[in-house]
Amino acid sequence: MAAPTMGTVNPVHVSGLVVAFGDRHAVDGLDLDVAAGTVCVLLGPNGAGKTTTLSTILGLRAPDAGTVRVLQRDPQDPVLRSQVGVVLQDGGLPMAVPPTQIVAHFARLYADPIPPAELVSRLGLEHLDRPYRRLSGGEQQRVKLAVALVGKPRLLVLDEPTTGMDPAARRVFWTLLDEVRAQGVTILMTTHQPDEAGTRADQVVVIHRGTVIADATPADLIDRAPVWFTCARHLDTRSLQQVLGPGFEIAEVEPGRYRVHGQVGVSEVSAIRSWVAGHGDGSQEVTVVRTLEEAYLDMTGGAPW
Repeated sequence: MAAPTMGTVNPVHVSGLVVAFGDRHAVDGLDLDVAAGTVCVLLGPNGAGKTTTLSTILGLRAPDAGTVRVLQRDPQDPVLRSQVGVVLQDGGLPMAVPPTQIVAHFARLYADPIPPAELVSRLGLEHLDRPYRRLSGGEQQRVKLAVALVGKPRLLVLDEPTTGMDPAARRVFWTLLDEVRAQGVTILMTTHQPDEAGTRADQVVVIHRGTVIADATPADLIDRAPVWFTCARHLDTRSLQQVLGPGFEIAEVEPGRYRVHGQVGVSEVSAIRSWVAGHGDGSQEVTVVRTLEEAYLDMTGGAPW
C-alpha cells in the first residue's frame, strides 16, 4: 500500500525480513513500507511477529536476512537515538523515580526538547508523585509516551501503547498523536484494538505467522470484511440461508452474534433485518455492520495466537 514513489524515500523500509529463534522463524520474509507523516498500525495475533519486527526496526535485534532502513539509515546507527521516539512493552525507565523527574531527565538529553512541564500536564502526570514502579499500568504507559515525545522525534515506534489505559486516557493519547502526526511525524505502532486502527490509522498491516497477509487502508480492509448481526442465541439459520441464496455462509461466532460471508449488499442487509425481526425477542435494535475487527478475524482465522 505504501510503496515508495518516484523521488520519495519512506521513513521505514523493510524488505524480505527474516528473524529466527533457533529453528523457528518469528518473522519470515516480511515486507513493510511506511510513508512519511502517516500512522501505520500493525495488527496480528500474539506471536505473529509484530514485536520482533519492531525490535529489528529499532536496532535491538539484527535481522537474519533482509533489509531494514529507518530514516534512510541502518537501525543501529547512533544518530537515530535522537530522531526516533519509542514506547516498548517492558523496561527502560528508572523504577524508583516519579514521572516528573523521569521526563525532566530525558528532556536534558536533547538540544531542543518539548518543555517537560508541558508534556507532564498534557498527559495528566503532574499529580503523580509516586515512584514509577507504583504507578498503574495505564499511568506507566503515559510516562513512556511522554519520554518518547519529549525529544521531538521524526518517527514514533509504539508497541501496544494504549495497554492499561482507560477510555479517557486513550482519548487523550489519540488526540495527542493526531497533533504529532499533523506536525509531520511518522507513527508506527502495534495494537490489539482493531477499532483504534479503523478510525485512526492511514495504513493497516496485518501480520500472521511472521509475514504480511494484508496491507491497505482501514476502509479497504473493512470493504472486504464479512458482515455480522446480533439476534437471539443459537438460532437455526437455514431459513436465512434460503433467503440469501447460494454464495453465502452464515455462522454463529459467539452466542447471539452471527457472521455472514458473501457479497452482502443493500438488498441482503434488508433481508437480514427482516429475518432478524421475525426471530429476535423484539427488545433490541438490529445491528448489521462491517468492522475492521471482523476483517481482521476473517483474515487470521480468528487465531488468538
